[in-house]
Amino acid sequence: MIRQAVLLVGGRGTRMWPLTVTMPKGLLPVAGVPFIELQFRLLAEVGVEEVILAVGTDHEAEWRAYADSVTQPSLIVSVEPTRLDTAGPVAALQEQLDDRFLVLNGDVVLEGELTEFVARAPDLPATLALVRVEDPSAYGVVVTSPNGVVERFVEKPPVGTAPVDTVNAGLYLMHREVLERYPPGRLSFEQVVFPDLVEAGELGAVAIDGVWLDIGTSELYLAAHDAIAAGRSRLVQFESGSDPWVWIDPSATVADDAEISEAIIFPGAAVQPGATVHRAVVGPGAVIETGAIVTGESLVGEGAVVSAGCELANSVRVAPGVTLPPGSITFSPPK
Repeated sequence: MIRQAVLLVGGRGTRMWPLTVTMPKGLLPVAGVPFIELQFRLLAEVGVEEVILAVGTDHEAEWRAYADSVTQPSLIVSVEPTRLDTAGPVAALQEQLDDRFLVLNGDVVLEGELTEFVARAPDLPATLALVRVEDPSAYGVVVTSPNGVVERFVEKPPVGTAPVDTVNAGLYLMHREVLERYPPGRLSFEQVVFPDLVEAGELGAVAIDGVWLDIGTSELYLAAHDAIAAGRSRLVQFESGSDPWVWIDPSATVADDAEISEAIIFPGAAVQPGATVHRAVVGPGAVIETGAIVTGESLVGEGAVVSAGCELANSVRVAPGVTLPPGSITFSPPK
């Protein structure tokens, strides 16, 4: 069993802007549950009692407030005053780390059997969790030997040329001594630590089955809800079934004749009569006025107003507090 984990949640969440202006990406709701809590549920399966949140200065206050509200697991907020890449924030924690611990990326969760991953990890300084994907061309694939030692990485191979279909799932089992080899400062797992371990024959890998939820972009965020609605997640479910799925915060206001499908409506938002929200996200306190259309994986920021006659599509992002005048943006020119 593993007592301790580090969650890398220090990114600014720019690919999910404007939702991440005031909310860290790791706290974005997934079927009404802050995404990070899915990781807590997974970690509990291997006995993790303490989680260190490696955060940046952008959302320090929000993370501290959240940590104060959580009783299980025990949360420690570690602030990264300057950007230290992916491994630097973990290396900076050396004095607080157990001899063996888990590291997780903050915006993905692999719902595999974590107990199996830990049990099958080879006796090496570090081990990656791998997941199989249909199209490896968008990722860096990981090639291993029959005994589970990583031989090489192949970064974004052209379609049809990948030697394997296994990619890094953003979950690592590590020994503290790996990070003790490097001086303090900026350090990358992907560019420095893992290649060094491969060269020394000290990096293991275990492929595990399970749904992979990623909230890194609006497309992936909505796709995660698709997977949950299809019953593929074992960590979270919608409170009540619906087809197509929707998640509407209880404090939001949605008119009876508004058309809402495959959409996420944040607290305090309002969707007025005759408005349509499909395959999109409406941020806190935002207003979608009568007859407006928001679709195409668009994101509407906190307090923004999409006025009547507007049509959003093609992953449009509306800045917080902005009011789009009536008919000011459309993807369907007049007939």
